[in-house]
Amino acid sequence: MTEKERKAQQRFIDLMLKVTFRICNWDKDGKLKSRSSGFLYKKSESSPILVITAGHGTPPDGSFIETTYIYKNQTAALNAGKFNVFYQQDGIDYAYSKLPLELIQKSIEPGMSFEFTCYKEPFVNAVKDEAYGFAVRNNYEFVKMGDALVAPIYLCHELYLELEKQDEHINYFKPSRPIQEHEYYAGASGSPIADPTGKICSILIGGTDPREFLRAFRLDNIDLP
Repeated sequence: MTEKERKAQQRFIDLMLKVTFRICNWDKDGKLKSRSSGFLYKKSESSPILVITAGHGTPPDGSFIETTYIYKNQTAALNAGKFNVFYQQDGIDYAYSKLPLELIQKSIEPGMSFEFTCYKEPFVNAVKDEAYGFAVRNNYEFVKMGDALVAPIYLCHELYLELEKQDEHINYFKPSRPIQEHEYYAGASGSPIADPTGKICSILIGGTDPREFLRAFRLDNIDLP
C-alpha cells in the first residue's frame, strides 16, 4: 500500500467516525440491554433530524446516543427519542426516530460540549465496481483492569466492500478480507455504509450463513420523513 492510499483510507475512516455513533439501551439497574450503531439524517431544511439505525434489537423507547464527552467519570449520553421500528424476517430491517432536541437541551449540563455530523445528502444505490465501507468505535469484551471491569474500545470497520448482489431491500457485500467472528461486529448493526466520497447507500444488518457476505439494508429504496 502506498502512502497516498493509506492516507485515503484514513480520511474515509475519519469521515465515517464523525457520522457514526453508538446507540445503547440500559435497564433500570444500569445493565446494558442492547446496543447498535446509527447516524443522524436530515432530508431537507424543513425536515426533522432523524436517528437511523437497524431495526432488529432496537426497542421503541429508552435508547440513548453515546457521546465522546466524559461527565462525572461516565460517558455522556443523549436521549435518542421514540423509534419507529421496521423489522421482518424477509429483509425489512431499519428503525428511525425524530431526534428530541428539546429533551436533549434540557438534559445537557452546563459546560458540556459535543457535536455530531448530520448527513444531508440523498442516499445512493450501491453499484458494482465501486468500493464501500463503514467504521465505528466499538467494544464487546470486558477485561479486568485493577479492581474494575472495562470494555476496551476498538475500531470495527470494513473497507473495500464490493457489491456482490442486490434485491429490493438488501445489498450483499463481499469483504476484501475474511469475515470476522460475530463478536467483532456485535453492536455495529446500523452503521452507515458509504462510497469513497461518503455518500451513504445502506446500513449494516448482519452476515450470511455460511459467512460469505455482509448484509446491508438499502436506504435508497425507502421513504423517510
